[in-house]
Amino acid sequence: MNKLNSLFPELPTTSGWWRTVYLEPIIGSGERIAIAVLADSDKEFKVIQAIRSELLDCLYGQQSDNMRSMIAWIIDSINKEFKQFKSLEQWVSPFEGVVLSDMTIARGQNLDEILRQAVRFTSSLSSLSLDAERSDDEIQPKKYNEYWSRCIAQELKKINPQLISSFGKKVQLGESKLLTTFGFIRSDYTSNFSLLVPSRLSASLNSVKAKLLDLETFKKSGLLTKPTVYEIIIGTPADSDPTLTDNSLKKLRNNIEMINELASSEGITIFRAESAEIAANHLVKKVA
Repeated sequence: MNKLNSLFPELPTTSGWWRTVYLEPIIGSGERIAIAVLADSDKEFKVIQAIRSELLDCLYGQQSDNMRSMIAWIIDSINKEFKQFKSLEQWVSPFEGVVLSDMTIARGQNLDEILRQAVRFTSSLSSLSLDAERSDDEIQPKKYNEYWSRCIAQELKKINPQLISSFGKKVQLGESKLLTTFGFIRSDYTSNFSLLVPSRLSASLNSVKAKLLDLETFKKSGLLTKPTVYEIIIGTPADSDPTLTDNSLKKLRNNIEMINELASSEGITIFRAESAEIAANHLVKKVA
C-alpha cells in the first residue's frame, strides 16, 4: 500500500442493500411510519422491527400489542417470501396500508451495520427518540417490568410448566406485615426481573436498583429459611441491535457496568438476557 492509499480507510467488507417497510396507520391519511427494515448481502438476509416496543407503548397505549402483532405479521410474511423466492418484487402485504421502499445499495462491516444505516436514515421514531433528553420521572418503569415478567412466564410455560408456581412469590422480610414480591423463588434460588429500556435508561436504572435492594434485604433478613443464591435477570437489547444508536449503546453498557458493580458488592449475580426465551431457559438451568 502506498502512502496516499494509507490515508484512507479500507472499504467495509460487507456489501448489500436495505429497504424500509412503511405502515399507514390510518388508511388514506398519507401518514406513514417506518415499522421495519430489511437488508441482504451475499451471505445473509434479515428483517427487523425498526420502531422499539417501548415507543409503541407511548404512541398507541392499549393498542400497542395490536401494533406489535401487525409488525410481527409483516416481518414473518417478508421472511417467508424471501426464503421461497429470494426476492421481494412480487411480495404482497397481508393487509393494506403497507409500502416497501426502493432498494438502497450499502456497505458495512456486517449486515447489522447495514440495518443500522437503514434505521438511522428512515426511522426517526427509533433513532432520534433514543437520544432525546427526558426527565427521570417522566414514565414509571413498573409496566415494563411487569411485561418482562409475563413474557418470561409465557416462555417458561412452554419449557417447564411446573415452574410457573414459583413466579411472583411474596415474602414478609421484617416485623411489619408488608409483603415484598419477588420475581421467582424456588428452593435455594431467588431472582428478580427488570428491564433496561434504552429510551428510559434513568428510570430503568432506578427500577433495577430497587429490585437489587429487595434482594439484598432478603439476603440479610433474619428468616430461618431463605435462598442461598440471589440473582437479578435484566432484559436488554443485544449490543448488535441495529435500532440502537452509538450514544444509546454507550449509555446502556455504562449502566450495565454500574449494575454489575452494585450487585457484586452484595454477592448478587447478574444475568443479562436479550429475550424472554433466553431468560426462561436460564431459570430452568438454575433450578435443575
